[in-house]
Amino acid sequence: MAAAGWLRRAASAVAMPRLPSGSSIMPAPPPAPLPEAQSLVLPGHGAAIAPAMELMAVPKKKISKYKRGLRNGPKALKPVPVIVRCRCCGRVKLPHFYCCSGERGNTGDSSS
Repeated sequence: MAAAGWLRRAASAVAMPRLPSGSSIMPAPPPAPLPEAQSLVLPGHGAAIAPAMELMAVPKKKISKYKRGLRNGPKALKPVPVIVRCRCCGRVKLPHFYCCSGERGNTGDSSS
């Protein structure tokens, strides 16, 4: 609580400076308002840009190609495996994978 009172006294001292009791010094009047800033018109666009343009976020440093690649690597398109049918037995398999012995009609049974 003591800190709050000290802070309140400091704020009031800064806000209202005290003048000596016998002086006739008047505080200076506030400055006259400035004329409104004229809008900037770009040729060919015809639209006026506001005098106070909004600020945008700007990165502090350039991101290297290596760091950018690490971040964007998982976003890359993955190759979709092509599914083909075995010419012998007709089962679905991936290309270049072994399916059966190549005998038509024999699906792996060893019946004589």
